[in-house]
Amino acid sequence: MRLPVPLAAALVLCSSTAHAQLELGAALRALQASGSPTVPSALGERVPVLAEYPADSGLSELLVAGRYRPLWLGPSELQAFVGEHPQVKLHWAPPRWPLMDQAQRWVGAKTFRTETGFTGKGVVIGIVDTGLDVTHRDLRGADGASRIRFLVDMSRPPGDRQPELEEEYGCTGDAECAIYSNEDLDALMNNGVTGDEPRDAYGHGTHVASLAAGNGLSTKSARYAGIAPEAVIFGARVSRAGDGAIRDPDIITATRFIFEQAERLGMPAVINLSLGGDFGPHDGSSPLEQGLASFVGPEHPGRAIVVAAGNSGGLYAGIGTGEPEPFGIHTEVHVPRESPVEIPIMTPTVGLGARKGGTVYAWLGFRPGDEVSVALDQKGEDWIPEVKPGQATTFTKGDVKGTIFNGPSQSSIQVGEHNAVVIIDGDFEPGAVFTVRLSGHGTVSLWLQSQGGASPDISTGALLPRGEKQGTINIPASHPDLIAVGATVNRNRWLDSRGQPFLVGESDGSDRLLEEDSTAVFSAAGPNALGAMKPDIVAPGMYVVGAMSADADPRSNGGQGVFASQGRCGAPDYECFVTDDDEHAVTSGTSMSSPIVAGAVALLFESRPELTQGQVRALLQAGARQPSGAVLAEQQLGPGVLDLNGTLGALLAEDSPLGREPAGKSRIALAASYIRPDVGQPLEGLLELRDAADSIADGFDERRLALEVVGGSLSRPPARRAPGLYGFAVTAPPGSGGSELRLALRFDGQLLASRTVPVGVDRWVAEGEPLAHGGCSTAPSTPRGWLAYPVLLLAALARRRYIETR
Repeated sequence: MRLPVPLAAALVLCSSTAHAQLELGAALRALQASGSPTVPSALGERVPVLAEYPADSGLSELLVAGRYRPLWLGPSELQAFVGEHPQVKLHWAPPRWPLMDQAQRWVGAKTFRTETGFTGKGVVIGIVDTGLDVTHRDLRGADGASRIRFLVDMSRPPGDRQPELEEEYGCTGDAECAIYSNEDLDALMNNGVTGDEPRDAYGHGTHVASLAAGNGLSTKSARYAGIAPEAVIFGARVSRAGDGAIRDPDIITATRFIFEQAERLGMPAVINLSLGGDFGPHDGSSPLEQGLASFVGPEHPGRAIVVAAGNSGGLYAGIGTGEPEPFGIHTEVHVPRESPVEIPIMTPTVGLGARKGGTVYAWLGFRPGDEVSVALDQKGEDWIPEVKPGQATTFTKGDVKGTIFNGPSQSSIQVGEHNAVVIIDGDFEPGAVFTVRLSGHGTVSLWLQSQGGASPDISTGALLPRGEKQGTINIPASHPDLIAVGATVNRNRWLDSRGQPFLVGESDGSDRLLEEDSTAVFSAAGPNALGAMKPDIVAPGMYVVGAMSADADPRSNGGQGVFASQGRCGAPDYECFVTDDDEHAVTSGTSMSSPIVAGAVALLFESRPELTQGQVRALLQAGARQPSGAVLAEQQLGPGVLDLNGTLGALLAEDSPLGREPAGKSRIALAASYIRPDVGQPLEGLLELRDAADSIADGFDERRLALEVVGGSLSRPPARRAPGLYGFAVTAPPGSGGSELRLALRFDGQLLASRTVPVGVDRWVAEGEPLAHGGCSTAPSTPRGWLAYPVLLLAALARRRYIETR
């Protein structure tokens, strides 16, 4: 499976004319023109869309970001709406999914709280997720009263508790929901009726909430308190069914509710989104990302949104397909003129955990000036013929339906200005291989998202050969203005439900423990498709202990949920991810990293409620440290690991200049491992200035600092973002492919740090591995990296001697 946790899915994770989602109106009209009049079944029985209204609609004050309105429409309603409102664009995307102690030590939270006295009091932390177990003691006060000020539950119909709010936020319309206050929750918990409170059967949201704001009161020593244990909690259950699927319109509605209600209470607020998906152009242009970004920024002080970077960074080898390794959900290929390229989409086999049937979504991103046609083959035979830019079609072969949207060129098909979408849906066999054929000219970035029998919940998910870790940052984390959080290894041991030590090996069969404070193998890597550095920060996310919802206890629910062992705990199998106190459990993912950062933001807001999103991010980055463990890929790391002690130093330095000069501990962080020979595609970077003791250097004459560039030029000179933190960008000229760009950071002429970056049209070319064209998108097999099952890191050391777990 893709991620080292009991359930991979629970690991939990432009141009104004570009759209990261499928614009259904024009797309359906294009399908009708091609002879396919029906709505594709892959869209579902109720189709969630973000309706984008024109600027002159007269509804701007009622719309998110002045543009978007969440709607749920049946197929017939959808077709009728398209006919009646041709001026309204309907944006659709597949579901987003949840992206799934000792973490306090890694990020310096206890020291920060001790030195400042800040605990998150008076700050709202909003958890938009799978719900909350409102009965869990970590989410209640010492008197037993609920700490959840408001909870929106989109799995329940409206009631009579908050009728005005339910009417205001559309709960009484097509998208039903119920809203509860803390008083309502207290009444439900004390009415003598068992089980009528809002629930979290999936378990993800409760775990996430406790990492950000749990008070740890379920144990005598408050052992597993969150980062901001006295923050005010707002919750939103946005998974309407029990499978964890989350739709964009509900994310937008929940975010709006939390920010508006926090403002009415006069409190700053940070919202955590431990959810995401791989479908889209990864450049921040999706309506979901645009809508979320509209809630924060310079005009909205005291607001922040923190997002899980995603769990799609895993690469696999040894799967036995015969295709070039490694395999991943993302790759990039160059399509030369007169030389078509073929890219296999490999669905997982039964041996990898897959079941028959499912849906695979492929997003293809092009660049301005590209002209690429898309075709699809099945079982080595022609299936869907070439679909030129500006066209769309659907073909059915047996029980499998394939749809291609390619556009636009000079048409109205809106999958994005330079994008195409391929949807494969039906009862295909595990291990089926579909081949995307590309012809024309251009550079193509591909991402896959799978569900059903091919879902990464139960298998690796569909994969591409010659996969890349770079560029796997999820949506909505790819937006430049949202704080994206990657994951590090939090722990390699804990006391399990039997009271015995459970130890984690660095690989299956290894006698060595997994190295703590390393980047997590699954953690998504940047940059985004426009070259912006992502993630913005990393924090502990692999094997993190947090609150376990009562309904998600695998010992009592038939072995279901995010904490279930599913055969990973040795023989005989047992529930090793449940801890010895029966109140907490272990899971992994950037879903766990994100709320740790959200809790840190709450501490900053308690100190400075006027901070903006950009200022918060700069302070977190200025204080970041380098991990003590292994860095699998620099692009998983961003500027470094969350360090609240460093952030406190940056916060104090804003008021009292440090007067420290930079020395050899200074660093140059780069968004990508290569640079393209194109002045329109800059490479972004950060200068992290440190003195000889690795403390923030600031307060010196900036004229003494110089960044030298050889083989390119500075397109954006270094500019101070926060104490000791400077951003910059460089470009390489056309025709410089195959050369190198060199950077040198100097202070008073003395070298502090240097970097060398290869130049090429894509990573394979830049790093000296040119693609073979005409038959396969990839060159001969690369050396193996991680094993085919990076999730199976657990059993080897399960019975070793006891090691202290605190």
